[in-house]
Amino acid sequence: MVVALRNVKKRFGSVRALDRVTLNVGEGEILGLLGPNGSGKSTLLKVIACLIPPDEGSVVLPADGRAMMLRTGMLFDHIAHWEALTGYENAWFFARSYGMDPAAAHDRLEDLFGLFDLRERWGDPVSSYSYGMRRKLGLIEALVHEPSLILLDEPSIGLDYRARVTLAGLLHEAARRGATIIFSTNDVNEAAGLAHRVALFDRGRLLVSGEPSELVRSLDAKVTIELRLKAPVDLRPLGGVPGVEGVGAEEREDGLHITVVAAADGSPSGSSSLLARVIHEVAVQGGVVVDVDLRSPGLPDVFLAYTGERSSAP
Repeated sequence: MVVALRNVKKRFGSVRALDRVTLNVGEGEILGLLGPNGSGKSTLLKVIACLIPPDEGSVVLPADGRAMMLRTGMLFDHIAHWEALTGYENAWFFARSYGMDPAAAHDRLEDLFGLFDLRERWGDPVSSYSYGMRRKLGLIEALVHEPSLILLDEPSIGLDYRARVTLAGLLHEAARRGATIIFSTNDVNEAAGLAHRVALFDRGRLLVSGEPSELVRSLDAKVTIELRLKAPVDLRPLGGVPGVEGVGAEEREDGLHITVVAAADGSPSGSSSLLARVIHEVAVQGGVVVDVDLRSPGLPDVFLAYTGERSSAP
């Protein structure tokens, strides 16, 4: 399924939620909508889902109306469940509403409840579910019919680590089947680990899109090595170490802090050998390394460069 947005605009009063957004998402692609809170990610998902209309522009989908809804799975912030019904009964309703055969629906639900560690609780009323369990149930309902378009608004919120790994596996499996998957997040690590391509938003505008590795390379950022030494040493020989572009130092109460910047042609894949050469040279000069921090540029740097915001990465 291919999704195409052309010059989409949306306002809520004086707030510009989407500002001339043009974007294509292809079959078998996982697109991560990344941006600070309030950047327009959730609004864009709702426009694609046809839950709210754009003020201007167009959203092109391969079908419309009920035919489109039957092929779409979605999860948004507020998940509505029948509290008195069991988890299984809620999910069963969704499966049958999507036109699934009863036997196929049961088998699929049994698999999904098992994968999300809810099999032992599927007979309990949803009123007894925790927030995380409700999020898992919402994902089961969104994925039960193996949709060809999957729209997820911050899907990992409330999930434990094992559930996040399960979700990532299910989404990659769906993408291999040809599904188009669009999810929103303000977590750069989630975007980098899950998405084939990232679209970075801020204040309703699409700033840039591309594969995470491409976006990182576009910054021309360099690998840096931070060393803390017990006592000062002669730093001049460090400048001659192959792969080193520059060396800086600062005396602090806890020792000498050295910053080594890799040459422009350096790469994260070669940073370990550069680190070894730098530490060897420090040892040759009689230095004692107390602490080391090797930092390669990543998607958090892209986030900060374009939005000026503090990312949610630790």
